Amino acid sequence: MKRFILFLLSLGLCGSLYASDPPGSRYEQSLLDTIRDIQSLNYEQALSSTRNLIKQYPHSRLGHMLYADLLLAKAEPLTEIGHGIEVDRAMRDFRYEIRQRWQHDAGPSHNDLYPENILFVAEDQPYVILIDQQSSRVYVYRNDGGDLQLETDYFITIGLKGYGKQKRGDQKTPIGIYHVTRYIDGGELPDLYGEGAFPINYPNAWDLRKKRTGGGIWIHGTPSYTYNRSPWASNGCIVVSNPDFLHIDRYISPDLRTPVVVAERVNWISRDQWLGKRQQVMQLLSTWLSDWESLDHKRYSRHYSRVGLDAYGRDFDSWDGHKRWVNRNKTWVEVEYNKLSIFGYPGEEDLLLMQFEQSYRSNNLSIDSPKEIFWHKNADQWQIVYEGNRTFPVPDTTIVEN
Repeated sequence: MKRFILFLLSLGLCGSLYASDPPGSRYEQSLLDTIRDIQSLNYEQALSSTRNLIKQYPHSRLGHMLYADLLLAKAEPLTEIGHGIEVDRAMRDFRYEIRQRWQHDAGPSHNDLYPENILFVAEDQPYVILIDQQSSRVYVYRNDGGDLQLETDYFITIGLKGYGKQKRGDQKTPIGIYHVTRYIDGGELPDLYGEGAFPINYPNAWDLRKKRTGGGIWIHGTPSYTYNRSPWASNGCIVVSNPDFLHIDRYISPDLRTPVVVAERVNWISRDQWLGKRQQVMQLLSTWLSDWESLDHKRYSRHYSRVGLDAYGRDFDSWDGHKRWVNRNKTWVEVEYNKLSIFGYPGEEDLLLMQFEQSYRSNNLSIDSPKEIFWHKNADQWQIVYEGNRTFPVPDTTIVEN
């Protein structure tokens, strides 16, 4: 095994943290400052910094490893880390964690960029959670009167086998749009879950459409014996350090069902691009509603995919016949919405999710209901492939993944 310090020297990057003040950012800053000292060959300062790091964060396994490595470097040239102990997996994890933290630190600020996956956030949602699994990062965005403002970010752990959960026990973290269902205090949980947990509603309607299985996917804390877990270490959950869990708690509300956008990798776009996409999706929504209210069935039905449609459990032919029968005695229809959220669905090409509260009025029926619609772009045309009432099932209390 090559000397670990050589790996640190090989990073060759620099940067500065832009996050606000979660506890994890202070830990991360201390860790990266130590690495910069090593890069500068200032081993005495690095040793002092690392000593302070593990004094302040005694459960930092990475800090203890750096300290041991620097002590050995004072005595003789290092040829391996761990002094003969089998640490191959641990070394890979430590290297990957440092690389993830360092690349985030050295990368461009996202303050002037927007995530392509979040286009509209309902006015009753003060925050939305965005997870970039490839970067081992969770971002918190504030809903600023319809605009998005980056509030803070945290280092995270995801599933041992990566992302793209398909079935129970595959040790992968899902990709999709979810919401927080409840809060579980850490005192009610095994030590593995740290200070507490926020379960999310995996599997959602799209996961069920894709026949994905499993459950028990949570945002939760870290066991007491370590400051944080390595980037890929859970059975599918999203894990933050305990100090960060207590900090992110202020942004998550189970009562409001805080949205959680879980992406493989976030695509960052400029504000002008973001505003342009918002305008396009609003035009799509407006045209669909206008054609619905026109009672012109040909115009209305063009918005629905003839292949693979699931509209309240009906395929296209069944839906088409039902709508013709329902509208046979209609003389007028009005459809309005509020609490609109629109997301570019992660992990899928050209897929949009719209969620809103729908108010339907006609000459013979009035009904209010929560709506969820998935649009897929086929060639140059966006069409609905799934339409249903947005449901909020009773959370599963079984601990399945972690």
